[in-house]
This record gives sequence, structure tokens and C-alpha cells, in this order.
Amino acid sequence: MLNEKNIPLKNRKSDLRKLVFLMNKQNKRFIPPIDAILKSIDVVLSEEELGLLLILRTGLYSYEQAANLSGFNSGKFQSIFESLLQKGFIGIKCTESGEERYTLNAFIVGFVESVVPFLIGKPEEKEFSKRFMSFYHAFRKYNIFPLRNLMNMAVKYAPVTNQSVGIINATKDSKGKSIIDINHTINVSDSKIYPATSVNDLILEYGSKSIIGQFPCMCRRMKLNVDEPCRLKMPDDGGCLGFGDAIKPYIKYGHARQISRDEAFDIIQKVRDKGAIHSVFHEKDDTNLPQVGICNCCWDCCGILCSYNTGVSPLRYSCFYMARVADSSKCTGCGKCAKYCPTAAVSLLNKKITIDAKKCIGCGQCVHQCSFSALELIEDKRTAFLPMLKKSEARLSA
Repeated sequence: MLNEKNIPLKNRKSDLRKLVFLMNKQNKRFIPPIDAILKSIDVVLSEEELGLLLILRTGLYSYEQAANLSGFNSGKFQSIFESLLQKGFIGIKCTESGEERYTLNAFIVGFVESVVPFLIGKPEEKEFSKRFMSFYHAFRKYNIFPLRNLMNMAVKYAPVTNQSVGIINATKDSKGKSIIDINHTINVSDSKIYPATSVNDLILEYGSKSIIGQFPCMCRRMKLNVDEPCRLKMPDDGGCLGFGDAIKPYIKYGHARQISRDEAFDIIQKVRDKGAIHSVFHEKDDTNLPQVGICNCCWDCCGILCSYNTGVSPLRYSCFYMARVADSSKCTGCGKCAKYCPTAAVSLLNKKITIDAKKCIGCGQCVHQCSFSALELIEDKRTAFLPMLKKSEARLSA
């Protein structure tokens, strides 16, 4: 993996660190400004672009206000500002009258989801991926006592949970094949869709307004760039989904493509069969706020789940269901439930299934993969917290 110490910086480290702290103010998820993160940003950011971002900070501006603050002539400002929009450093918010306002994006969700598709095919793509992926390797060195305990306490007692687990409403045919229900109706008014436990409801609600966008999977793309293909062989065209007005700027700048309701359901079915967990992202990474997107990724690729399985960070989700054994006599011992469980909550020995309730996040993968109805989901609304795995317990090696 990349040796960070040998990478020269284009920008001052102190300025890059200031930028990361400002980006962290834009939502509830904290990204530590360690060298791997600073050097990821540095590869795609010029000195003038960084200077403008530090001038604008976290304010919300019209184009004219931002131009006046910059001190640049109109042509120079337009060039730099447009570049920052394309790279995802600056995001767009719309007023009630439809006027665009601009502000600094959060690191995640915001910048990374934009810059990864922006870089596809460009010379900097692999270098950015190498630098960003080195974050996981660099951060794993902190998995020691007592730092591990401090990290666990910080995540367990955080005031909000960053994401929730989305559930698919589905039925099974005579062969045990899971079929997504796309025909039910939802009785909710605009902006009242949250908090919803059903991915179906989100797709039906926003699909009716033609405001669903699909991103390429940023995690899988970056792993491919460092020669780490997905162990579960997730399809390349099965990326994350974004919803509502928040997705429009990403579609405008080509970071996401607009898709229909039916296309969204097709994507969900395809990635679900391969082991995808549907992590629901919310405004400002706060599960008390509306949903804005769904990460459709597996325990090997997903930045959240991979971090847990590598022993890089604890895991915390807002959950709505719990898996349990419905009829152990139906188990054939195929092992698919254990293979696809993202947190290793399911184990199998001599056709006897065991579920560790403390590790279950209620994603439904074990139920989905079982063709014999040996498992089921029951309602259980809670916050699931899984402590950081010790290096010896990690499912994946960094």
C-alpha cells in the first residue's frame, strides 16, 4: 500500500487540515484529518481552489456573493468556482423559489460521492484511490488498547446515529426466490416519508416525481483501482441511489445519472441477490432527518461495513428488525446465511444456525439468501452498536 511519508504536497498541510475541519462542520460525521485524508484532497485541489474554499468557509452564498468575496476577476472566479463544483467541494442548495445557493460540501456525504465519478478515466483517478484507501490501513494502527476503547466510547455515546438500515418488502415464490413488492401504495404526504424502514417506500415516493439518481459505487471503484476486487462479485452497475431535490446537483454535474422507479428496483434486486446491505443516509448524517440516499454495498466493499470488518472502526446503525431462527429443521446447511451476513452475526455448525443478537443489524440478508424459510425477521427498533473488532477478530485484513 501507499507510503504516505514519501508524497510531496502541493498545498500547505495546515490549510488542508483547516479545510477538513470546515467540511466536518457540514454534517454529523467526523472525518479525522490524518495524512491519508489530507493527501487524498491534495491530489485534486489546486492552491487557488483551496484558497477560495478557505475564504468562503461554511457560508451559504449566491453566485454573485461568492464572486465578490473571492477577490478574483469574473473570468478567473468562474473557472475556479466551476472546477470546485465539478469536483464536489462545493454543493448546491435551492431556495423555496428555486434559486441556487452554494456552500462547502461535507467530506461524506458530498465531496467523495462527487469526486470519484468526476475522476473516472482521468490521470488522477488511481492516485486519489490509493491515497484514500491508505486511510483504512493507516487508521488500523490505532486499533490498540486503550485507543480502541476510546473509539468505542466516542461512537457508542455519540448524540446521533449517522445511518439506518433499509429493509426491502418482498415475498418468496414457490422456489424460495425473493421477489420485491413494487405494487403496494404508500399513504404519506410530501416530506413526511421519513423515518421509513422500507426502501420500497423511498423508491415509490421519489420515483413518482422522477428524482432518483444512481451513483457509481465509490467504494467499489476505489478498491478496484488498488487491485482489490469485490469478494462477493457485486455487479459494476449496482451503485448507490440518491433521492429528492438533493440529488439534482449531482445529476446536473454528471456525478449521478437520473433513473426511473423501475430501474431503481432492478438495481436493488440485482445487488441484493449478490449480498448488498442497504445503508440509508440522511440529511447531515443524522437519522432524525429525512433520507437522502441508499448505499447498496456488501460487507467487503462498503466503507462503513468494511471499516468494521477490518478492525478500523466500531459500527453503529439505527435498526428496525432482528433476525431469528424460524424453523431449524428446514436448514440444509448451505451456509449462505453466514456468508452474506455483514457483521458475522450468523454462524452455522452441523446445520444448527446461531444468531448473535448483539451483532445483528436486521438487514435481512440471511432471510433473503435462505430459500427454505429457516430464518425470519421480527420487528425490533433499536440502535445497534458493535464495538471495534480486535485485530485478531477482524474478518478482513487491511
